[in-house]
Amino acid sequence: MANRETNNFKQALNELLAGKITTDEPEAPVVKNTEADAVEEAAKIEAAQAVKEIENNIFKEMDSALNSEDTIIGKSVVIEGNIRTTAKLVINGEVTGSVISTADLVITGKVGGAIQGNNITLNQCEIHDTVTASNEIQISPQSIINGDIKSGAIVSEGIINGNVNANSITLMGTSKTVGDISCKTIRISEGASLKGKLETV
Repeated sequence: MANRETNNFKQALNELLAGKITTDEPEAPVVKNTEADAVEEAAKIEAAQAVKEIENNIFKEMDSALNSEDTIIGKSVVIEGNIRTTAKLVINGEVTGSVISTADLVITGKVGGAIQGNNITLNQCEIHDTVTASNEIQISPQSIINGDIKSGAIVSEGIINGNVNANSITLMGTSKTVGDISCKTIRISEGASLKGKLETV
């Protein structure tokens, strides 16, 4: 009996996808003469409801994407100039100028100008100017920053060629820093490389 119901459901779903039946609200069930007819009708209604639910979920996701204020710059995109935004920005491509935001920034591409944001995540990127965050900067391995860095807190696993200023600094084992450091507290993990003056204030 279970196999028969499954086959009926699959058949009804195929008919629905082929346009033979619709996802409109089903009419009140008609009394059937046999149990097989009733099972077939129930399978059609179940298939229609399942597809209707899928459609609703798709429309919700599309609506959410359209109403999102996040901006994403793709890997193949090159912007020659500056960017200023109040929304979260993800840069996978390249920006030749500066990037200024009052929101969070995620950069996996290349930026040639100064960067300012709230929380800044530098993930396997290349930066050629200063980086300033009002809250925190996270630098992943294989990221290269050629410029000074200033933030409330900094966690670095990458390469910094510039001076670093923050309340709290953590240099992980993969990090390499060439420049002077000024901070309140600092944690240096085994394997980290530091070449420059260290001043705690």
